[in-house]
Amino acid sequence: MPLNFPNAVVTCLKKYVTFSGVASRSEFWWFFLFEGIGYGILRAINVPALVSFWGLALFLPALAVNVRRLHDTGRSGWWYFAWILFPWEVVLLCLPTKTSDNVYLTGRFPSITEDNVSSSGLKCSSCGKMRLPGQSYCMGCGAKFTSE
Repeated sequence: MPLNFPNAVVTCLKKYVTFSGVASRSEFWWFFLFEGIGYGILRAINVPALVSFWGLALFLPALAVNVRRLHDTGRSGWWYFAWILFPWEVVLLCLPTKTSDNVYLTGRFPSITEDNVSSSGLKCSSCGKMRLPGQSYCMGCGAKFTSE
């Protein structure tokens, strides 16, 4: 679910130095906008000390939301340093959430397992393992299911 501007900023500031977990695209970009607007206002009023303070105060939350955003795309936070060789890192930050095979999303998306599916009574004829909905092959022995 996309976050709105105030919620995204509050979330990022609450997770000041939280480098684990994920950040949605909207959370990342709203915080990026907040940071940019702040820089713009402080530069417009021309107070260098406040500009420096703003940069220091938001350095860690900006780094943390970058890392969490990369986690959301299924990449390690170390990809943040890709901008050194790959100046278009923004492309990685624009990618959609990777829901399959993403180690950073454990527990966020439900998966179908034998524990949370009611038995249809269908079992593998070779090994007896329960057949889950949509399976064509047995997860236990690899035998191909015949249509029943």
